[in-house]
Amino acid sequence: MATDELNDTSSLPIRQASTPQQDGPFDIVKTYQTILASDPEITMPVAAIESLIELLRATSATTAMETVEVVKKEKARLLDSVPNPLPLLAGADLFEQYLLRSLRGPSAGESNSSQHVPVLGFDETRAHLLNNKQLFYTRARSARDNIAIRGAEYINDGKVILTAGGSRIVTKVFLKAAEDRTKRFKVIYVMDGSARSQTSVDALRAAGIEVETIRPQAVTHILGNNKKINLVLVGTEVVTQNGGIISRMGTAQLAFLAKNVPGSAKRFLVAAETHKIVRKTPLVYPLVNGVGVKQRHPGKFQFIPREEREKKQKEDGQVTLVEDDEVDYTDPEFIDGFVTEQGVKMPSNIWEMVDDYI
Repeated sequence: MATDELNDTSSLPIRQASTPQQDGPFDIVKTYQTILASDPEITMPVAAIESLIELLRATSATTAMETVEVVKKEKARLLDSVPNPLPLLAGADLFEQYLLRSLRGPSAGESNSSQHVPVLGFDETRAHLLNNKQLFYTRARSARDNIAIRGAEYINDGKVILTAGGSRIVTKVFLKAAEDRTKRFKVIYVMDGSARSQTSVDALRAAGIEVETIRPQAVTHILGNNKKINLVLVGTEVVTQNGGIISRMGTAQLAFLAKNVPGSAKRFLVAAETHKIVRKTPLVYPLVNGVGVKQRHPGKFQFIPREEREKKQKEDGQVTLVEDDEVDYTDPEFIDGFVTEQGVKMPSNIWEMVDDYI
């Protein structure tokens, strides 16, 4: 997201959302939860950004140094409140970098960049962020619309697309493609039991798109025998800086099968907004626990009933992903490209975008 775009609100509809009201001291966790629940279209990174902007409104800090310290402290508290902090980290890092660059100006290496942030005083920076809080959301919505347009170009007439995960952006891609009445395509949806997947299927069918649902156990069989499948398209929660993704459990398996089922070798594309890029990479492939995700360790499974295990975790105060929300890591070697608002990018391009999108 180019930060100079934050100064131009003329062409963007501003999201009309009231400031979250709280009794007592400011609570960034409650603020985040309220913002996220207020709009089904808002993403977790953007909700994190808006929460930190509300922090600026509530803090009594009067200097840039004090404010930066408060932001760092509350950012850490927010990340520690959720079992999968990576989507929030992507947004929080974006906000923090914007704040720091606004106060200190571009570094020597950034001085010639068209995307550098103009140097603002402390009071100016604070007022600008408070007055333009909703602009992060509108830029994210615009990004999603642009991704839908670009992604629809990969939906070919007479072909079949395999998808899974209940991604909102993938749903928008299909709906956009369906607007072209010269295209007739079919979607095969892998149903993982989540409400999001069913919501997506219902939306696609309501738009007149032919959708066949299958169980996860049937993926290998379908990939190997349906020759009309020419694309596997998924969304993601975050994009890692090395060009991998951390998304709903089963995504890595789907990517692997798309490339390795005999007679398959389908293209595997990921639709993702650039604000989902996070400066993290699993060092122990493919373990996500090492980058801050709190979920069951695959080497330390407890052989107790799921309900009993999750009840005990709750009683012990453990912030751990429930089984239905667990995630896995997909290595960039299985990904053919990312459909972003800036165009289709190769996994190797993500490293370059880590700083450029801020």
